[in-house]
Amino acid sequence: MINYQDKEKLKRIQDSKIPFFFTNFVTTIDQLHGLIEYNPTDMYICESLGFFLDKVSKILHDKNIKVRVFPNICQSSFYETPSIKTFFIRPEDIPIYSNFVDVFEIISDKERQSVLFKIYKQEKWFGRLKEIIPSFKGELDNRYILKSFGLIRSKCGKRCMYQPGSCAICDRFIETADTLKESKLFIKRAKKKD
Repeated sequence: MINYQDKEKLKRIQDSKIPFFFTNFVTTIDQLHGLIEYNPTDMYICESLGFFLDKVSKILHDKNIKVRVFPNICQSSFYETPSIKTFFIRPEDIPIYSNFVDVFEIISDKERQSVLFKIYKQEKWFGRLKEIIPSFKGELDNRYILKSFGLIRSKCGKRCMYQPGSCAICDRFIETADTLKESKLFIKRAKKKD
């Protein structure tokens, strides 16, 4: 792994034909296309680009570049963005995102790393999102989130921000979750097939 800013080291690695990828997080389409030119093996896709993974993965996979993400971190270029509108991936949504993502890297301290890895591997979580996604603000309980959550968000293009008023699906997911919780109903998760 190398920092894009270290041009001297980057040149030596390229001249030696050593496979590499950048430590830099790709958050814009301009960065994506700029870094592609260096022919890395992988790219970290973060923040708003996570809502365009269908398109981003096609661009990168066509160049034989793997897509890497941090599923358990709320990602936004603006700190006060509501957590529900930041990029993150729930354990249940791993099968959906696997169509676009090659590597899911769990970020955690050493004590929690193996527990979080197990939760994401099982592809289900019955609890509040902030318990597995520490940067998530709020009490949203994953037991009440509809299954279509990840399917929609994986390729929504963050329309709610680019075209205000055109989409409020994340807000509807929260409202539905609140209604289910009040009614003491939760979403049953199917067991993962091995």
